[in-house]
Amino acid sequence: MKQRQIRIDWDDLEAAFDNKNEEIVYYLDTVTGHVHLEGEGEVDEFDDDNDNSPRPPTGSHTDATRLPVPAADPAEETRWMWEFVEAQELDDELDGRLVEALDTEAPAVAFREVIQEHEEARDRWFLYRSERLHERMQAWLDEHEVHLAEPPPWVE
Repeated sequence: MKQRQIRIDWDDLEAAFDNKNEEIVYYLDTVTGHVHLEGEGEVDEFDDDNDNSPRPPTGSHTDATRLPVPAADPAEETRWMWEFVEAQELDDELDGRLVEALDTEAPAVAFREVIQEHEEARDRWFLYRSERLHERMQAWLDEHEVHLAEPPPWVE
């Protein structure tokens, strides 16, 4: 049986993949394409949406139609930071400071503090990170054979 194609709110799915709160679990409904959350804060599910489209309540489908979205992995993001530093041509001073930041007890926090001071490098980092996040999302969708009605906006 051919699986129905679904439309996904890419901003909602990206927010789910970027979730760092272990108290919240996101799900992609493979029937409706909606991203749902369960846990602390679920009452405010995507309140900033202005589209006013009706959304089925959480739990409206069986567990068989709900794919849990993997939470952000701090170790993976730290690896992305190392890869970013290695791949970019940064001035020696900034490069050294970022390497030092990544060698601390809280590398992500220290990295962000340093990168915030350098607008061009910060913008390149956020673009780099966004590309890695999109790759992770696409791999997950492919792995679960989610059939899309339209490609993600970042695919040309």
